[in-house]
Amino acid sequence: MLDNIFLEALAAVIEEGGFDKAALKLNISQSAVSQRIRNFEEQLGRVLVVRATPPEPTEDGRKLIKHLHTIRLMEHDLNDSMGLNPSGEFVTLPVGVNADSLATWFLDALDGFLKEHNVLLDLYVDDENRTHEMLARGEVVGCIGTVSKPVKGCRSDYLATFDYLCLSTPDFYKRWFKDGFNRESVAKAPAAVFNRKDETQSQMLEKLFPGDSVAHPIFYIPSTESFVDIICRELAYGMVPEFQVEEELKSGQLIEVAPQGRVPVSLYWHSWNVETKLLEGLRRELVGYFNKNV
Repeated sequence: MLDNIFLEALAAVIEEGGFDKAALKLNISQSAVSQRIRNFEEQLGRVLVVRATPPEPTEDGRKLIKHLHTIRLMEHDLNDSMGLNPSGEFVTLPVGVNADSLATWFLDALDGFLKEHNVLLDLYVDDENRTHEMLARGEVVGCIGTVSKPVKGCRSDYLATFDYLCLSTPDFYKRWFKDGFNRESVAKAPAAVFNRKDETQSQMLEKLFPGDSVAHPIFYIPSTESFVDIICRELAYGMVPEFQVEEELKSGQLIEVAPQGRVPVSLYWHSWNVETKLLEGLRRELVGYFNKNV
């Protein structure tokens, strides 16, 4: 039988990113955390943590952390149904989300849910094309992503589709694209890209110039708010979801550089296929938000 004390120590080391930080979370000494992990590994006869910086779980370690998250969800449901949580103890849900969603609609969608339930979110932010990988590894209980096919052991719900537009200021356009948005001008103009995982810029260029790889200056800016600011400051052009810049487009502060290069991005909610009230409530709020607002 698995000991929850060992499971909690394993999860704390991985989630907090170190034995010292896990000790602070669990209010025990660092040596006590290390001893619990060693005892757990000896009990199971396998390595659970790769001693790196930060520590990484082995495949078996990931399975055990996922098991612990499942136990937490089910215990919360049981305590809630039996009225055994009078002190209002919180449960933490690790969730994967892309930066654009987090900066715009995500918290609006979950505002009522989070106020109604004693839930804390442990948000893992990554590119929308990569968040499902965290779910597959068992690091999160659910994620916002662009992959439609459910991860094994999970379910998938369609949320909405947004157009990413290629935008710049009018003056930036006059300076860099006075002869049009073509291969020659693109090769010279600085483009804003969120990070090296961001594929919307390359998808737009592939759509406009199929089969060609167009090398161009890149301004990496891994912040949703600063990304738009960089474009408004005329330092670069870039791909931005339409709903994020409706006011800037309406005022003429930003213009669409290449309307034919729009990139539609469909978002899905993926979650573990575990019947718990909290996961179902989370799913219902996210799906319902777009049914009401899109």
